[in-house]
Amino acid sequence: MSGGIQLSGELITAVKDLLVNHDAAADNDLVSMQYLAAICGYILAHQTSPGLDKHALLNDISTFMGQVVDQVESDINPRQPSQDAFGIWTPDQG
Repeated sequence: MSGGIQLSGELITAVKDLLVNHDAAADNDLVSMQYLAAICGYILAHQTSPGLDKHALLNDISTFMGQVVDQVESDINPRQPSQDAFGIWTPDQG
């Protein structure tokens, strides 16, 4: 997707700082995530586009969040190359 979102540590820190300024309990990452989920729900509830399937969009957003989790975890802990041996085996011709 061209023109996709730009996620960065600086953006995440700024958003979390804003949440903590609103509610000190948001210093806890789980509380911050609750605020972000509630904000998404609030914004979606106010959408008035005809034919918008809000629950399908919620499922899409959930799937997207899972993809972000997988990607960030992969970036944090890249898989080590396999140490398995490989080659070509040929039976003894003798």
